[in-house]
Amino acid sequence: MKFKDWRRLLKTWVLPLIGISMMLLLGYWFEVARFFLFAHHLFWIIGIILLINPMAETFWPSAASEQKGRPKPQPSARARQRQEAHQRLAQSKGSSETPMERLARLRKLKEGVERQIERHTQERMK
Repeated sequence: MKFKDWRRLLKTWVLPLIGISMMLLLGYWFEVARFFLFAHHLFWIIGIILLINPMAETFWPSAASEQKGRPKPQPSARARQRQEAHQRLAQSKGSSETPMERLARLRKLKEGVERQIERHTQERMK
């Protein structure tokens, strides 16, 4: 086994080992805990629930751990186009424009929008 396999196994078995040992300690320290854990079979039920996943992972590893070597899926064509358009837009808005030039451009844009609004309001009034 490789070192990574040991780490994966340790990571899978930590929760049940800690949980079962804590239940045993609680049963040893407190009479009430001993009564509930052992007389009502809660120890066995919780222990089995805690052991199901590590046992399954030990004997039948999940497919996610085996697929770590695969490359990530590529984004769709639309996603790539959106990303490229966003990058082009970010580059065009770059430092090539001075604040005064940008202000002038935005004022022209504002005037154009105001004219369109006036035209639409006049059309609605007719």
